[in-house]
Amino acid sequence: MDLNLLNTFMKVYELQSYTKAAEHFNISQAAVSMRIKQLEADIANTLFIRKGRSIEPTAHANYMMTKLAPASDLVYEALFKVGHKIYAPDLLVYDLASLDIDVYTPPLNQEQIFTDIRNRKVDLVLDFVTINDPSVVSEKVSEEEVMVAVRQDHPRIVDSITEQEFYNERHVSINVRREKSNLFMLLSDAPKPRDIAHEATSLVSQLAYVAHTDAISITPKRLAAIATKLGVKLLACPMKMNKAPISMLYHRSFLHNDEHIKLRQKVKNKISLRN
Repeated sequence: MDLNLLNTFMKVYELQSYTKAAEHFNISQAAVSMRIKQLEADIANTLFIRKGRSIEPTAHANYMMTKLAPASDLVYEALFKVGHKIYAPDLLVYDLASLDIDVYTPPLNQEQIFTDIRNRKVDLVLDFVTINDPSVVSEKVSEEEVMVAVRQDHPRIVDSITEQEFYNERHVSINVRREKSNLFMLLSDAPKPRDIAHEATSLVSQLAYVAHTDAISITPKRLAAIATKLGVKLLACPMKMNKAPISMLYHRSFLHNDEHIKLRQKVKNKISLRN
């Protein structure tokens, strides 16, 4: 049996109208009527009867719908429901953990991120990166306040830190994939040279290094709970620091896609709860 016939039947049943079903499928009302007549001939049963200017399902149509509706949902899920894939830094993965999406660490190579977006290998990218490309939509979704991360029992720094003390200490750096810049250089209006003890590959590994050494780092305030568990305290920055912008990037073909719009909104809601 042609599955298009069953699909047409279920839509006519749902909308109780040949005209509305025709509009949904972008075909003529006559084509819808022909499909229903063909299905009725195949099963040797009448499915709809005229009642004034409207139609009414028969008892057999009602019975068919009770059996077809659950099966239709399963078929739709098997064919069209695809797990969403997102690139996000560890700064955000814990906030996104409760969503039904696959979250991956972004590739270290910035150009690879953009290539994956263009090739639609990833649904969304959340990161410090940005791009000027007509095929890619970029939305700023968050601005993260940054603080100075210091281990709890640091021998020289207690409850606050001066700018001089900041530059006297050794530092843990982290690249943010934007033109190979590090987070401090990106956010400071007047950065001075620092003594780099270690270059971390992620924000959480940066905090772990701080927890076990006297080195300090710049880290987003959003990670305060994790920092505390690691034995790291966050102090106010002694100099002016801009907030770290987080962008949401995706292929322009997804801009008006209903499922993608829902995905973007869910992600934005999760991020904003902690912002």
